[in-house]
Amino acid sequence: MGAKLLIIDDDGDLCALLKQILEEEGHQVETATSGPEGIKWAERKQPALIFLDLMMEGMDGIQCLKHLRRVAQRSKVVILTGHGTLKTARRAMRLGAYDYTAKPFDLNLIRAFIREVTKHE
Repeated sequence: MGAKLLIIDDDGDLCALLKQILEEEGHQVETATSGPEGIKWAERKQPALIFLDLMMEGMDGIQCLKHLRRVAQRSKVVILTGHGTLKTARRAMRLGAYDYTAKPFDLNLIRAFIREVTKHE
């Protein structure tokens, strides 16, 4: 059985595409198009890995990450962003992000994150 994953990104098309690809590879994937929705899913489902967009309307990725660290402490969070800076990446890492990658991301890198996180489960 695949990994339990959560994608939090306000780009619904990106969520749907990534969900489809990862489900075809055998993973259980939930999506959320806002920070608050993602936090609820994370608390309920406790995914192994969360892919979190940094730039979202309303609650941004940094605010969302702070909440995720409280409600899903064992979940690893990978920050995805098209507007990233080294400063923002360092801040996310200090707040407990597992890793960071820029959009458009390489699907092989996403797969590598999943393998890395789930190899000990």
